[in-house]
Amino acid sequence: MPRNKVLLFDAGGVLVDWVGTAGLVELTEGRLSEEQSRRFWMEFELLKPFETGRADGREFACAAIDELGLDMTPQAFLDTFNSWMRGPYPGALDMIGRIRPEYRRAVLSNSNPLHWQRLIDDYGLARPFEALFVSHELGQRKPDAAAYQTVSKHLDQPIEDFIFFDDNPECVEAARELGMQARQVRGLTQLSLALKQLGALPDDGSGH
Repeated sequence: MPRNKVLLFDAGGVLVDWVGTAGLVELTEGRLSEEQSRRFWMEFELLKPFETGRADGREFACAAIDELGLDMTPQAFLDTFNSWMRGPYPGALDMIGRIRPEYRRAVLSNSNPLHWQRLIDDYGLARPFEALFVSHELGQRKPDAAAYQTVSKHLDQPIEDFIFFDDNPECVEAARELGMQARQVRGLTQLSLALKQLGALPDDGSGH
């Protein structure tokens, strides 16, 4: 019998409405472009300790305010930062729940305690998934190879059995370099199409 494939999903920008890129453009009054804002979240070194469980939110907020030249308190920055996470896209969790049962389903996300607690407690993100892997609990962060390898080890499934969905090209490329199938998707419409193309999602006219 062939092994089951694992569908591995990023959260923000794929399943979850995370508006931090546009939010940062607005917060900096256009001093950062959309691409510069996207890369800030991927590359800002002092965000990484916050997203890997080695620093608290205030440390990150102070560093971000300094880096971005903002005139606001750390608490005001954190309040704004928290407001950018708006929960799963409407219908996202139901769509994941309709995936054919021969596929395993898991999440690998860069996140932080502020956003993640809300996603789990307030929005029930865990409901349709076998496992959730989040950077601040793993101590590892995409696109570092160790994050993907940890998921493979914990699920006891070879890297080549994974199909990974992420909105950031750096994370998609890193997954491919390790031997995963990986697709760049943004939002639920693109994800639904990709899942149907794979045959993982019944094309029944429902969903997005």
